[in-house]
Amino acid sequence: MPYSPFFQTLHDETRPVGQLGRGTHYSVLRVPIWHDEWLNPLHQGVLLDFAVIWDEDHDERVIDVVEALYFRGLLAPVRFIGERKGSLSVLVEAKTVDAWDRAALKAYREAVSDVGQSQEDPWPATVGAVLGPHRSIIHAPEEDVSLYLRNIQLLWKLGPHSSLEHLQEVRGDRLDPAPAQQARMSPQIDDDEIPF
Repeated sequence: MPYSPFFQTLHDETRPVGQLGRGTHYSVLRVPIWHDEWLNPLHQGVLLDFAVIWDEDHDERVIDVVEALYFRGLLAPVRFIGERKGSLSVLVEAKTVDAWDRAALKAYREAVSDVGQSQEDPWPATVGAVLGPHRSIIHAPEEDVSLYLRNIQLLWKLGPHSSLEHLQEVRGDRLDPAPAQQARMSPQIDDDEIPF
């Protein structure tokens, strides 16, 4: 199901799966970005895969927040985002949190909070590290939540990916002329044709 004209849906669970939290399920989305995890501009765009963690009500208004983060250039460090009980949780790479000084982390948290508050139904927002405490994203024991998130990250390799690699996967050899050129340059020669 397409949630937004700007994001590609790679995986979509539309209702609760299993017994974790209060109806926990997730979707994985992909979008092109032009910033790295520390919000530095890139010379070439990359594709970002991130997960939306849903609870039992599958409140799609979270997509409005994701779009707002995207258009404000704040989505690049995000790996998980979810809404539960009217609060927004944004989980970013631990290495990003570790690399930012206090001022940079505070500025990012404030920017995300501003996005959450700017919605038609304002949501308070928390920003944390993927491997840090996740109490607000899923109502379940911390170790279960960590395992659940790590599994999603393992299955989907969340984070930035080279757009050229993706295009080659999707379109095949049309983007990589090397195999075709190599075939033209070195035709198959039968052993009987070799003079020595």
